[in-house]
Amino acid sequence: MHESRPLRRCLPAVLGLALLLLVGAVPLSSQADAAPGRHSVTGQVYTGYQGWFNAPGDGSPRNSWRHWANNSAPSPGNQSFELYPDMSAYPASARFQTGYAPLGNGQPATLFSSYPTAVVDQHFSWMQSYGIDGAALQRFGVDLLDPVSKQNRDTITDRVRDAAEAHDRGLYVEYDISGLTDANVEQTLKNDWTNTVTGTLDLTSSPSYAHEDGRPVVGIFGFGYTSRPGTAETALRVIRWFQDQGAYVIGAVPHGWRTGGGDTRPGFAPVYQALDMLSPWLVGNVGDLLPRLRADRADLDSRGQAYQPVIYPGFAWSNWNGGTRNQIPRNSGAYLWGQAVAVREAGIPQAFIAMFDEYDEATAIAPAASDSSMAPTNQYFLTLSADGTYVSPDFYLRLSAEASRMITGDKPLVRTVPIPLSTGPDLLRTGAELQQDVQPTWTDSVGPGGSGNVTGASGSGAPTMGTVTGADRKSGQSALRLQGSTPAPAHSYAYFRAFDVDIPVTSATRLSYDFLPKNENGRSISVDFVTTDGTTLRDSSATTTTGIDMHPGAAKGTVGSWTTVQSNFGPALAGKTIDTILIAYDRSGATGGFGAFIDNLAISTA
Repeated sequence: MHESRPLRRCLPAVLGLALLLLVGAVPLSSQADAAPGRHSVTGQVYTGYQGWFNAPGDGSPRNSWRHWANNSAPSPGNQSFELYPDMSAYPASARFQTGYAPLGNGQPATLFSSYPTAVVDQHFSWMQSYGIDGAALQRFGVDLLDPVSKQNRDTITDRVRDAAEAHDRGLYVEYDISGLTDANVEQTLKNDWTNTVTGTLDLTSSPSYAHEDGRPVVGIFGFGYTSRPGTAETALRVIRWFQDQGAYVIGAVPHGWRTGGGDTRPGFAPVYQALDMLSPWLVGNVGDLLPRLRADRADLDSRGQAYQPVIYPGFAWSNWNGGTRNQIPRNSGAYLWGQAVAVREAGIPQAFIAMFDEYDEATAIAPAASDSSMAPTNQYFLTLSADGTYVSPDFYLRLSAEASRMITGDKPLVRTVPIPLSTGPDLLRTGAELQQDVQPTWTDSVGPGGSGNVTGASGSGAPTMGTVTGADRKSGQSALRLQGSTPAPAHSYAYFRAFDVDIPVTSATRLSYDFLPKNENGRSISVDFVTTDGTTLRDSSATTTTGIDMHPGAAKGTVGSWTTVQSNFGPALAGKTIDTILIAYDRSGATGGFGAFIDNLAISTA
């Protein structure tokens, strides 16, 4: 069996309709402001922390690629991850060169290892600065059987403890029994808890280690699955043993634990009933979550058990397991937020976010590539803007923190995503790359400004505006194109709606795009804005950085050559909000065709 695959929590087979956002408001208690050294799991939202990436030269006992790819360098066609990480915050010593071409922005295509102290500290620093309560550190059964893998895992565990303490985040161990067998699962977990977790690592004495009712917390993933080891009798013995050691046991169990079906073994009801808290694995299950949560909670309440629902931002694994790209779309945060709303309405004041660093199956909330400019140019990777709206690399950290505080009751229930998709410096960026970048909201749609004295490029029909792939482009495979023809030497114009946005403008906001006019008339094609109060960029005082008016009628660029158009337009529109981005043509006294390509369109405050 492929080395890393037993470690995975695979997508359940049941895929349904989109998540319904059934919401309400219930005041809930919270321990979000627990004092240092008093971390718990009830009234808190934890995220799963894999810590399973390695690379040659990372100083680890493995000293080889792991999880990005296995043994050989990640390169086109040789990878086992779907979502490309944002590497910008990692020190140079923690960036390891891959076999990919450079990123779309020209930077080297590097990846991190989970082993260096600087990487672990960066992850927990993010948890602290964004407001993630803590991490459930995954401890994989298959690693415990191999001395090299165990040494690697133990060192990472030690560094996780130090980082959790430094940043006052909660921490508990969650065993993943994948890769173990019926014969060794019981003794492997007992030995590791006794000899390593509470022995050599002395992990549970850390002021960051989560305790519930004075008992150290331990999670176990896998009991009750048809695809995982352990009979019901074995599982029950293991749970009772941990409880006898004074531990509070969370069971990460199949989603069908209560009703049966799917990847759920029969006869495990006594196992589920013995747990202190249940955390059904819901990754891959879509549909109306609220009835499930309410039914689960009612069942658990009847026995005095606690509930830790699992929520996640989206899912895909086409680079590893084939299948559909962007299989369960994130919908620019709406998918995760809808689940958080359901948890809040069900009155459950804690949750588990899957996962912090799971780039493999694209469930990571840690910073990731926003668009094609942050991913290698010669291999597909999912990006955060793949759903059509620009999303900043840190958006899911910001959203997870906001969702956590709503779930715990520290903030009121809100039905829709309450935070901006980006806080800058990049507010919109698109190279128009299909499946990775923001695409036009409208194609061939005349908007504010209208059109007149224009036809299609062939002299009939209407002008066109949209994404073109495989034609002229500055980078990547795609660019935006506007083309048509002017039949008479009167005023000719065509203002096409391109992007529906909501971008506040400050004095520091600026515009940049690469521009290729195909003919002289094409030099009168430009990007234009309409703000919420009807003000336009073309009628403002804004100019390019070289002093050319931003009105499309002011010719720009050089026919047949790519140039970069930049405008520090902020002072001209400060205090307004851009509502629509237009691609427009406007010229008087000329006839014939007009056409131009626009690539790498960006609005930023940098």
